[in-house]
Amino acid sequence: MRAAFKAVKSNRGAAGIDKVSIKMFEANLDDNLMALMRDLKQRRFTPKPVRRVYIPKSKTELRPLGIPAVRDRVAQEVLRSLLSPIFEPIFHESSYGFRPKRCCHQAIESALALHGNGYQHVLDADIKGFFDNIPHRLIVDTVAEEIADGNILCLIEKFLAAGVMDNGVFKPTNIGTPQGGVLSPLLANIVLNKLDKQLDQAGFRFVRYADDFIVLTKNRRQAEEALAFVKRIMQTLSMQLSKEKTQITTYRKGYSFLGFVISSRSRNMRPKSIEKFTDKIKEITRRKHNFDAEVIEKLNRVIRGTARYFGTKFSTCRSRFINLDAWIRRRLRCMKFKRKSHRDNYRMTVATFNKLGLEKMVNYYQY
Repeated sequence: MRAAFKAVKSNRGAAGIDKVSIKMFEANLDDNLMALMRDLKQRRFTPKPVRRVYIPKSKTELRPLGIPAVRDRVAQEVLRSLLSPIFEPIFHESSYGFRPKRCCHQAIESALALHGNGYQHVLDADIKGFFDNIPHRLIVDTVAEEIADGNILCLIEKFLAAGVMDNGVFKPTNIGTPQGGVLSPLLANIVLNKLDKQLDQAGFRFVRYADDFIVLTKNRRQAEEALAFVKRIMQTLSMQLSKEKTQITTYRKGYSFLGFVISSRSRNMRPKSIEKFTDKIKEITRRKHNFDAEVIEKLNRVIRGTARYFGTKFSTCRSRFINLDAWIRRRLRCMKFKRKSHRDNYRMTVATFNKLGLEKMVNYYQY
């Protein structure tokens, strides 16, 4: 229980519908954990509905997230720590999402290795509204194939059916698992392991990161067979592929995967990734704001996060980083002098920004 709270605390996060923050929960930690453990053991535990918030997915689209109460997040982390060691050994080697000691970069490196071995055709697949459309019965039945403990299965059902509070209105959840829940990524991997197994048994090579996956083949005919095969699997799982986002392409033409546009010529930031990054920078460097040390600190956090992710050994983002660094400096000059003028380049030089402590994206690029 203590280890679960420590994990929840390290992930930070906002309060749920009960408005109890992590700090408030920790103020009476021993009593809170004992009460939670007692409820879990005696099957009296009832999770609260998750608090619905929306974050930008694009300029015109929002992504719904569910924020459970801190107490519920601790309970979910306890469940996750019990289930993960059981399911980890049976997960497929080509699954990289939300797994210990695995990351996005390893998934991309795996895809690049397959391309190097002649797998030039790509089925770039996207499951339509995956987290919102996983049938609850499918989740529980799939977990039950490995777990016989009725208390554990009952808790999972309770979390899935806890409901959502959206602007003060309670909405029941009869399908799906909320993005933002501690347990959701593991449950997603448990369900999609069925897809992994069947693809492997059919002889297809693939790379999957949560619900984002690609199937790599040596010719177009095999890619079309893979598409038909995946569609049949999705039907058995009561889900479907997105017609707009699923396509057959080649390594030469390129495709988007985990924030990159990957092709035989380059591994660069995809346009949407650039847009998200520049939107964050624009928000911090608005001309009406004051230019001070806090601005530099906020910028550095955004710059470091993006540059560390995209500045890998396999990426070809160096020129992109140089251009973005120059653009950030222009934004700051406009912010400082409340105008846009090339003359200001001499008033605030690169050396000036270095003295102010502004990070450069290009410095994080790995050769």
